Amino acid sequence: MRIFLVAFSLLFTLTSIKAQSLQSRLTLEAKVVKTKSGKKIKADVGTLKVPENRANANSAQIEVKFVRLKSTNPNPKTPLIYLEGGPGSSCTWQAENPYFLERWSKFLALGDVILLDQRGTGAGRNRVMYIWQKPIPDNIWADMKVADEHFNKVAKDALAHFKEKKVDLAGYTSVENAKDVDELRQALGYSKVSLMGFSYGTHLGQTYIKYFGDKVANVILVGVEGLNHTYKLPATMDVQFKKIALLSDADPNINKQVPDLMALYKQVIQKLEKNPAEVTIRSPLTRKPMKLKVGPFGLNLLLRFDIGDASDIPVFPRLLYTINKGDYSLLRWFLQKRAGMFYGVQGMSITMDKASGASADRVALINAQKKNSLFGDVVNPRLDRNWPAPDLGASFRAPLSTNVRTLFMSGTLDFNTPPHQAEEVRWGFSNSSHIIVDYAGHEQILTHPKALETTLRFLKGENVDDVAMAYPRLQFIPVTGKPGKIKHPSIRKK
Repeated sequence: MRIFLVAFSLLFTLTSIKAQSLQSRLTLEAKVVKTKSGKKIKADVGTLKVPENRANANSAQIEVKFVRLKSTNPNPKTPLIYLEGGPGSSCTWQAENPYFLERWSKFLALGDVILLDQRGTGAGRNRVMYIWQKPIPDNIWADMKVADEHFNKVAKDALAHFKEKKVDLAGYTSVENAKDVDELRQALGYSKVSLMGFSYGTHLGQTYIKYFGDKVANVILVGVEGLNHTYKLPATMDVQFKKIALLSDADPNINKQVPDLMALYKQVIQKLEKNPAEVTIRSPLTRKPMKLKVGPFGLNLLLRFDIGDASDIPVFPRLLYTINKGDYSLLRWFLQKRAGMFYGVQGMSITMDKASGASADRVALINAQKKNSLFGDVVNPRLDRNWPAPDLGASFRAPLSTNVRTLFMSGTLDFNTPPHQAEEVRWGFSNSSHIIVDYAGHEQILTHPKALETTLRFLKGENVDDVAMAYPRLQFIPVTGKPGKIKHPSIRKK
């Protein structure tokens, strides 16, 4: 008995010391924020200091920022931590946005909501961001080899920059990210938390379950990226484009002028192969005009970024049609939107992805599919590039089995995180539901009119298997003339 009491006393003392240590690293500032409807919400804006790399005893301390929206419930239930996607995106800004705040306010009737900026995002972004200050080759969107060579130069300079700043990139992994979440849970005094993750946030959510599953009450995973899904399958993009082509071919607004979208795509690729498009945009660095050549590689890369977004898909037939006619106005808009990608390196983002990596079987499958894919070279544009990162290993990527109550949500037009990925992950979840939203892309799942009500019902403990969600069948913008009722920012009013 005495030995037990001594052991218990020691454990209690160590726990108390750790709690005190966490409290000393925590800062909180009270604030009142206002929703779109004018509702006032009490909040805490805070930071938690964490080691940049817990494996390094001499690691620098970095800050992760968060906003805690305080519950209106006198007896609050389990708090909800929101995990944004990317990796590399911030979410604390939502506490200052009346529209987003209105949505989050609905959850406060249950418990606190914590909007967390993960390490290397938000206020911590500049520490792991490198901006290329020199010109880029004018054929970088026309020749993949040129793009590769350029990225290698940028990466070399970026790594030297991070080394000079004493940034320990080895700490930017999903496991370290999950440990930040758990230290925040402890610092705020929560015994358990619920999680809502979007895109990469679902990857982080699964990581947290893997290592801290006993601290989780409920999980909502929207646009699911499994622990072995960081690198995408080329066949998935091929199927996605063929599906879009079938929808376009059946659309009366399109099929009279473009009866076969796939045939048009192949014709455009052949033209760009012979004569790359010359497009003038504004430099993301200087804002001065710059000319760029766009070939098949560049077009495919642009399609890859937006092929899972249902707000951009409707303009794809018009984009291809206008390029084929020698009109590059739409192409210019898409190129301007993505031109900055060759000017910077987000150290958090690229290291997180590289550390999660892929199993040998998945790499072999990707390489096999690349041989016959229309988009094989752009689906994983950085898969084979030399960037140093720790490998979290096979045990990290192994299938996750858990009884944590989980709601999966997917969209049928989501290339980034298609429904079949969610089902693959869900196989190991013994207590789960999966809602598939018809005609939703990656960004449209949570904005469905029923999504807010459904997630609230789930967090209340209700069964949501009765819920069905769908957007109207996808319609495309006509390839000529006015866009009609469907709007897209690439088409200006004349």
